[in-house]
Amino acid sequence: MNLLASIYIKDNQAVKVKSGDFRTLKYIDESPIDLIKKFEDVGIEKIYCVDLGSAKLDEKNNFILLEMMSQFSKVKINYSGGLRTSEHVSSAFINGADKVTVGSMPVYNKKVFLNSLTTWGYKKIVMAVDIWNDNLRINGWKYQTKIDPIEHIKYFHKKGLKNIKVTDISKDGSLGGPPFKLYKKILKKFPKINLIVGGGIRSMEDIKMLEKIGVKNAIFGRAYYDGNITLDQVSNFIN
Repeated sequence: MNLLASIYIKDNQAVKVKSGDFRTLKYIDESPIDLIKKFEDVGIEKIYCVDLGSAKLDEKNNFILLEMMSQFSKVKINYSGGLRTSEHVSSAFINGADKVTVGSMPVYNKKVFLNSLTTWGYKKIVMAVDIWNDNLRINGWKYQTKIDPIEHIKYFHKKGLKNIKVTDISKDGSLGGPPFKLYKKILKKFPKINLIVGGGIRSMEDIKMLEKIGVKNAIFGRAYYDGNITLDQVSNFIN
């Protein structure tokens, strides 16, 4: 299994937040660059970076910080947050992203999203499937749609989509446990898709259970920042 450490950024700092609710936002003492180097030192090879300011507040993407993070580390960065145009996607790659994750673009502009898949390659683009009350939520989790997540995945999978990141928003940053049934359902319906999961992980036991049900990529964050998971545990699992 691939473990991705999450780094949420805002105002050039690392932060943690529950279910995307800014009222729960807290700044982390360590800088994003210090964190990515610390994760790299224990063997983590991939980071999931969320630009909260651009995702939720329509601020400009912090591509300068992205570039700095990529220059100070060899860790591959999956960058997400506010990437709503082809120019945004291009800028993310130019400034050091290895992959980008987009959620609103496939809903608002299917053509641009599909063009991005062919332009940058199907392995480089990840579609975010963010779920609240069984339907898709977009625009930094601010807008609730009536789109069925399974049908949404099915449509783009037929168009060649290879990577999806699935988040049960109610679980994100909650330490409430992953939605195992949801992931099992998606893996059963789309056995060939590369599934990345995030949200709710409480402990290494949750990660081991995700691996047991067939998940190949899991994002952890809050459990580490709150002390429920140690880097020694992560290192032992990876190595």
